[in-house]
Amino acid sequence: MTLVINKKNDKTHAALLENGKLIEIYFPDDEESVAGSIFVGRIEKFVPALEAAFVTLSNNENGFLRLKDIRPEYLEAFGLKKLQEGQKVLVQIKKEGGQTKGPQVTTNISLPGRYVVLMPFSHSIGVSRKIQDPDDRNKLKELGLKLREKYSFGFIMRTAAAEATEQHIYEETELLITKWNELVKEFKKAKKVKLLYKESDSDEFLLREFLKEGVDEVVTNSTTYKELIRNYSKNIRIKVIDGDAFEELGINEELKRVLNRHIPLPSGGEIVIDKTEAMVVVDVNSGHFTTTSNHEELSEQINAEAAVEIARILRLRNLGGIIIVDFIDMRSEKSRNKIIEIMKKEVLKDRNRVEIYGFTQLGLLEMSRKRTSKSLDERLTTTCPVCNGKGAIPSAELVIQQLFNTLQKKPKDVSEVIIKLHPHFKNKINKEEIKKFAKVNVHVHFTHVNPSNFEVTWKK
Repeated sequence: MTLVINKKNDKTHAALLENGKLIEIYFPDDEESVAGSIFVGRIEKFVPALEAAFVTLSNNENGFLRLKDIRPEYLEAFGLKKLQEGQKVLVQIKKEGGQTKGPQVTTNISLPGRYVVLMPFSHSIGVSRKIQDPDDRNKLKELGLKLREKYSFGFIMRTAAAEATEQHIYEETELLITKWNELVKEFKKAKKVKLLYKESDSDEFLLREFLKEGVDEVVTNSTTYKELIRNYSKNIRIKVIDGDAFEELGINEELKRVLNRHIPLPSGGEIVIDKTEAMVVVDVNSGHFTTTSNHEELSEQINAEAAVEIARILRLRNLGGIIIVDFIDMRSEKSRNKIIEIMKKEVLKDRNRVEIYGFTQLGLLEMSRKRTSKSLDERLTTTCPVCNGKGAIPSAELVIQQLFNTLQKKPKDVSEVIIKLHPHFKNKINKEEIKKFAKVNVHVHFTHVNPSNFEVTWKK
């Protein structure tokens, strides 16, 4: 794999390429409220009906704190019996908010390192699900238990821990605990709501999360990363180039392609992606692929390509929630199981949890993907000002009918009318017919910017 680090306008962007294909992207967030950030908040109001409280954060957002996310260990650590309205509270962004929702917050704080995740208000020990080898899992589980016994905290052993020495893991744990103690000290001193901790725009975060196992080359346009990368690994090739690294390697063009609704497959088939607030629906089409006359063989081949591409797009665009995939119909249970196995293998590459529930009675693959931060769609696109996100506008026939209705309400004592329409109507409207209907001089200009409506100006 190749890690591309692109420094532009004092901001760092990163991308992961596997066999030259884009699989993951990182953009710094300009907003304070990003997943993982830790705040001194203030409890604004408890809402019993929602079993939650609203927490004021320093960016004027109201965080949503579920009562079940108030850990007993948190209360015990700060000598509290319960939280009250108006009280300051230490919270972490669990899930970023949307256009109509505030962020979801929790008191179950976690501090991630390269090898372990420190959980001060938990005593559980977890091992990354990406570690498949039973011996590695058992070894890391035992090490996690030792860490808990020594420090009285919970831990998650990350994927990189499988390749690390115990000494490195203990050293990192000590650093995380020092960082945690500093945060607690700052929280206790705080008089106002404020941001305490944000790491997602730091070089440390970028290298820790993206310089993972399998990365054997780094391409960057900034020499400052050479030394930082050497601290992580001496064996990685580093290539420094001039100019925009994303433009040089075609990453910007690929980003435009993956944001499309229709995404082609290598064989000539395609996947069609539709996204809603809580669900992503993917349709798989055969397109022009007709190299075999056997329906089951055709379906399996295209579906196998689609499964790999769908897993990549979900990860790359950071799409989450319920995911329904309508694969090309497969009659054989063996074929369906093969597609599920391909999908399971591909989603293991995802840093977020993906659950695959299997095919429904209607033959749809049911999945879910946990998402804590904004999707690529939300970061790089905006709602269309013409259709307001519906993806459709009124038909030309409907707009023309509305135009005639408006002309019917002609004021008295006018001799001409100026009509402005979108260029879309050039071959769809008859000027003579309008003139006959309006019974005045008609001037039609195709300069209106919105195809959903028109502009009418009457003149005496």
